[in-house]
Amino acid sequence: MTLINKGIALKLLKRVDVLSESQSLALDIGGSLAKIIYFQPDGANRRKERTDGIPKLCIDYLDPKREGSSISVRVPELNGTLHFFCFETRNIEDCIKFISEHYRQNGKEKRRVRATGGGSYKYDKLFSEVGVELTKLDEMCCTVAGLTFLLTHFDHEVFSFLYPDGTLPPPGLPESAPALAECRRFVDARPDPFPYLLVHIGSGVSIVKVTGHGKFERVSGSTIGGGTFWGLCRLLTNCKTFDEIIELTKEGNNERVDMLVGDIYGGDYSKVGLGAGVIASSFGKVTMRKEPPPTFSNLRKAWRRVVCGTFWLWCDFMLNIPILGHFLRYLGLEKHLRSRIANIHFGKIFRAEDVALSLLRMISYNIGQIGYLNAKRYDLPKIYFGGNFIRDHPYTIASISYAVHFWSHGQTQVSIEKEFDKAMNESSFRHCFYYMMDI
Repeated sequence: MTLINKGIALKLLKRVDVLSESQSLALDIGGSLAKIIYFQPDGANRRKERTDGIPKLCIDYLDPKREGSSISVRVPELNGTLHFFCFETRNIEDCIKFISEHYRQNGKEKRRVRATGGGSYKYDKLFSEVGVELTKLDEMCCTVAGLTFLLTHFDHEVFSFLYPDGTLPPPGLPESAPALAECRRFVDARPDPFPYLLVHIGSGVSIVKVTGHGKFERVSGSTIGGGTFWGLCRLLTNCKTFDEIIELTKEGNNERVDMLVGDIYGGDYSKVGLGAGVIASSFGKVTMRKEPPPTFSNLRKAWRRVVCGTFWLWCDFMLNIPILGHFLRYLGLEKHLRSRIANIHFGKIFRAEDVALSLLRMISYNIGQIGYLNAKRYDLPKIYFGGNFIRDHPYTIASISYAVHFWSHGQTQVSIEKEFDKAMNESSFRHCFYYMMDI
C-alpha cells in the first residue's frame, strides 16, 4: 500500500465526510462527553472573527459558563476551518437547542446529522422532536477505521514514550514529571499495522482486537474507566469538571493516601522484585489513620475546621444566587471552592489533591494491566490506548505506560499516537498510546 501525504488525505476526507446527507456537522455522543465537529468553508461569516482571525460560529455564542472545551483548526487543503467542541453529555439539551436554532441544510425541510456513540440512540427522540434526523454510525467501526486510517496514511502520528534518559521509571510527583514534548520519539506510518489491540477508554473500557481493514472483534472490557475516575473524584473532591480534576492532580502526592511496599516491609521487597515505592494498595493508608484523641488541642483544630467549613459552605450558597453567582464564577471562586470544601471533610491528614492523584494512578494502572493481559492472551504485538480520559496529560500517559512496562517486565516499547499536529495535541479530544511488545 502506497503512503499518501496529509494534503491528499484531507482532500479525500472532504469527499468522503462532507456529503449532502450530513452537510458539515457531525456528533459523537458518549456516556460522559459529547463531541461536535463542524466544517466552516472559507468566506462564511467573515464579519464575525475571533482575535486569532478564525471566523466565529454560532456555537461560539453558547453560554460561556458551559463546562467544555473547543478548538478551531484552519485546514487550507479543505478550504475552510474545522471546529471542534466538547462538553459534558448532561448538557446535551443545549446542544440540541443550538442545532435546532442554527443548523440549516440548504433549505431542506428534513435535516440529517451524522452521529455515533451510545447517545445517538438514547437521545434520538429528542433530536427528532426538533426536526433533526440522526444518521447513526457504529461507534466501534468509526473508532477502528479512523485509527487504522491515521496509522497507515500519516507519518509522525505515532511516537514512543520514554523519559529523556531512555528509561521508564515509576511516575513520581506530577510537579517533577518531564514535559510530554521531552518524552516523544516519533515513528513513521506503516502500510500494514495489523494485528493490534485497541483499548478504548470512555466511561468504561472496550478492548478490541483488530486483524485487518474492517476486521475487528470486541474481546474484553471493564467497568472501571474514565467515568469511574470522574465519578469518584466528583464524590470525593466536589470538582465539577474533568479539567478541574486534572488540575487538582498536578498538586497531589498519592504517597499520603496509597499504601506502598515500603510501608509494609520498611523498604524493598527484593525477593519478588518490588521496590519500596511500588503501590501495594491504593488508598491503603486511609485504613492506617488514627483517630485523634479528645484533647483541647484537637478541639481547637476541630473548631477551626467548623469555622472554615461554614465560610466555604456560605460561599457555595452564594454561587447559587442569581447574578451574584455569575459574578463570583467569573472571578474564579468556584474553581477553588470545591477542593476547599473537600479538604474540610478530609481534615488535615488527607487532601483533595492527593485523593485525586491516587484515583488517577489506580484507574490508569488497572487499565494498563488489563490491556497488557489481553495482548498477551491474544498474542498481539501492539496495543493502542485511546479515549478522552488520556487527553494529553503527561502524568496519565506516564502512569499507563509504566503499568504496561511493569507487567511486561520491561519488554515493551511505549509509543503514542498524536493527531492534527500541534493544534490537536493541545486539545482535549482523542489521543492514543501505542505499545510494541515482545510477547
